[in-house]
Amino acid sequence: MSETDPWTTIDLDRPDRTSIDVSVGESDLSVGLPRESPDYASIDVETTDDNDRIVVSIETTAGDHGTGIASAELTVEEAAQLEEILADVVASRDGATE
Repeated sequence: MSETDPWTTIDLDRPDRTSIDVSVGESDLSVGLPRESPDYASIDVETTDDNDRIVVSIETTAGDHGTGIASAELTVEEAAQLEEILADVVASRDGATE
């Protein structure tokens, strides 16, 4: 991540495989129909102002129904764990087809 552009954005190839779900207490709310194709989905990564956390945000827009954004601040150690998990999953999928 460069200092001039702290964001790294990955536009998802299959935004139809995202969903916007909210849980409040014992009530669940889903926006749009299950597996409805959103117009847009991305994953953004940046650092906090003091550079001690990494922020991962997922944004999806489901047509006219709504937009959802979920963000999590990770420590460097937590980000390394996520990196390891993703690497393991990708490695296990090598050669697999969708």
